[in-house]
Amino acid sequence: MSDRSREGGSQDPGDEGLQRVRPAIRPRVRVGALPALAGLVVVVALTAAAVAFGLTRGPAAGHPSDSPTANDYELTGRLSCFGQAPGAFTPGPDLFPKDFGCPMMAVPPQGYGAATWTLDPSAAFSPNATDLHILVGERACHGYERADGRIVQNVAYSAADVVVTLAVRSLQGPQACPFGPATPYTVHLNEPVGSRALLDGGQWPPNAIARGGQPVVSPTPTPYPSSWHQPMDCSPDVDAAGFFKAAAMGTAFDVYCAVLPKGWSVSSKSGYEQGAPLVVVTYGGPAGEVLTLQQGNICTKSTSSCVTGQQAGTAMFGDREGIFVDGPADADFAVYVNPSLNPSWIALGKGMSAETFKTLTAGLIMIGKW
Repeated sequence: MSDRSREGGSQDPGDEGLQRVRPAIRPRVRVGALPALAGLVVVVALTAAAVAFGLTRGPAAGHPSDSPTANDYELTGRLSCFGQAPGAFTPGPDLFPKDFGCPMMAVPPQGYGAATWTLDPSAAFSPNATDLHILVGERACHGYERADGRIVQNVAYSAADVVVTLAVRSLQGPQACPFGPATPYTVHLNEPVGSRALLDGGQWPPNAIARGGQPVVSPTPTPYPSSWHQPMDCSPDVDAAGFFKAAAMGTAFDVYCAVLPKGWSVSSKSGYEQGAPLVVVTYGGPAGEVLTLQQGNICTKSTSSCVTGQQAGTAMFGDREGIFVDGPADADFAVYVNPSLNPSWIALGKGMSAETFKTLTAGLIMIGKW
């Protein structure tokens, strides 16, 4: 097998050339399409022998239309945990992805972001053709911009498979996280796929697109939850958006922030570090009101030990229903969600009416893990 074939994702995940590593890296705040997937946590390292065939070379000056069957770039040979923080690490002989709570992606060259692709349903797949009609999904934040003119490719051929790995040149400046539609693109192949497996090498393990000359029917991908919001939607302290983004990306549980009336501000906040077990944010109101949100590993004893005060029905913590409590410790009111479990969520209110408190907690929003 050629070196290029081994780059394309057809490696056995159990190769001795791969080593597990779990470095503790403090996450960077990712508010746009930063170069080289900035803010991702690299969780794979290759040995010197593996790196020998995975050295980075920047995309070529030419575009696929200039040299239809040429690769635009060499693979970096690195993988990264995309989007969410890693889950619990489980020692064992297996590699990815089940040991981690996030999708594993191939790391593209500097200045480019990760991409995935699927067959374009408007064009029939032919295993004997050398033009592959696909739809490309850019994974970095790019507003509603399509990826036309920014896509580069790497195609690796072996006797068993054809692995197509794509990357998209990053847009300059901060970009909104709502994603635009997939971009139609034609991959020009040196040789037909035939009966070999056709794989998307942008994911790890590589995703099977076709086998035996037939497309693989995959389940419809789960979309981002409709309840996700951007950290800029948190109010009223826009300066805290970076904190909320880092907290959402650095934790395995859902992180909420408040959307408050004019005159409120963030008094204190903690828990944005990678893998933080607890996120705590306290807001101060114009008339001395206090709203505190505690999220994560708060209390794992019995419910009666975790909940203080008089239970008085239910109330909402954003989109989660919780126990409403009158007179908890150090507050006037509280909402407890999943008390005694990990994670759990608590809102505490002081200096306001029960109606006002319930209105504020019902308006909490969940920050997306983009």
